[in-house]
Amino acid sequence: MFRNSIVASMALLGVVAVSAQAGDLERGRALHDTHCLMCHDPGIYSRPDRIANSYLEIRQQVQRWQDNTRLRWTQYDVESVTDWLADKHYRLPY
Repeated sequence: MFRNSIVASMALLGVVAVSAQAGDLERGRALHDTHCLMCHDPGIYSRPDRIANSYLEIRQQVQRWQDNTRLRWTQYDVESVTDWLADKHYRLPY
């Protein structure tokens, strides 16, 4: 009985994690499309000489540009945009 409860709890946590991730990605897409596309198009992510080539480097660039443009994003916003870029454009795990 106890084992079944643990398995059920773990399964529920997996569903919650997937749901939270989807919300983060959607928020990241919305923030990106609203604020980042004003200055450049998505082709910037596929340039051979791109600056960011890892998740950490993507995050550093997102943080840098939100600071430069004084967007006042929360860390949740920065993570959401980073996760979305890593998934959509860079095809990297996050």
